[in-house]
Parts: sequence; C-alpha cells; structure tokens
Amino acid sequence: MTTTRIRQLGDPILRDVSRVVTIDEIPTKYIQDVIAKMKHVLDGIKAISNENGNAVSAPQVGHPIRVIVLRLNNAFVPMINPSVTADANDTFMFEEECFSFYQLRGVVKRFQRVSVDYFDENGDTKSMTLEGEDSGLVQHEVDHLDGVFFLDRIEDERHLRSVDFDLKDDPLRLTQVKSMAAYMSEPVIESL
Repeated sequence: MTTTRIRQLGDPILRDVSRVVTIDEIPTKYIQDVIAKMKHVLDGIKAISNENGNAVSAPQVGHPIRVIVLRLNNAFVPMINPSVTADANDTFMFEEECFSFYQLRGVVKRFQRVSVDYFDENGDTKSMTLEGEDSGLVQHEVDHLDGVFFLDRIEDERHLRSVDFDLKDDPLRLTQVKSMAAYMSEPVIESL
C-alpha cells in the first residue's frame, strides 16, 4: 500500500483514539518494527533540520496504537501507553507545529511540568518528569493518541500562523522547512 511517510491532515487515523498495547504485545515484531520505523522517520527529519525530529506518535506513521517516541538529550525514549499527570495550576504558552500539517504553527497552553508513566520498549514500567519544551512535546504526542491536534487546543486563533508568514524574512530556513514538509508527505510503500 502506498501512503505518506507521515500521515497528513485529513487521514482518518489521525482523529481515531489509539488502542492500548498489551504487555504481551510489546516484544512482538510488530510493536518493535513500529518503534524502529518511528525512530527512522525522526532521524530522516533530523537529517534535514537539526532543530526538528524530536517526537512522533504511532498514528502519524500509520499505526493506531498508544506509542510515542521522544528524542530527549539526543537519545530516543519510546513510550508505550503513556499516561500524563500534571499540575493544572502551572502552565505556559507553547509554540507548536505538527508533522501532519507542517505548514501551520500556533500557540497552545500546556502544563509546565508533567509526570509520565509508561512502558519502555522492553516492557519495563518507567516514570519520568518533564518540564518546559519537553513537557509540551509529550503532551502534543499523547494528544495524537487521542485523535487531538494542537489546532483543537488553540484558545486564540490569532496565534495560528503559516510557516510562510513566520519565515518570510528567513528564506534559508523556509527552504529547509519546505524540504522537511516534502519529506514527511512523500509517498512511501507501507511494509508493516
């Protein structure tokens, strides 16, 4: 089947609630291959722009399962069935973009500090506290697992902008961003 490297806005999988991965499934070839695919896609994006390629959800690569991969301190952190707990009183405004509609950016209110409970790719129970941008990234990716886009969380639509507008004075960066968008929406043969 031919699809895009990153599923794009309009693909129904992006609005579905992803299913929980059972503990018995974690070591299977399917789950391990999905995680490997997610890492590969992030490395491809990072090769185009060192600023990007730091987080992706399984639905974005075509698999409706509760798996995300973050790149934290230059290391991949796969999170299976992540559960986020936050202090509702401690928020910040986080500028977001999304690989599934990379032409748009917006400002979203996110929790400043979150705790994440999850299984790693070996099936071990883990817990991690994230702050600031890393906190925003994990919240963005977990939203994808529930069929939610950052666009759904924008409180003031005046904070929604196009990449072309944002980078009109930086043609080199705009070219780089358009190369990333082309990579993400490039047709690929789905093998999983």
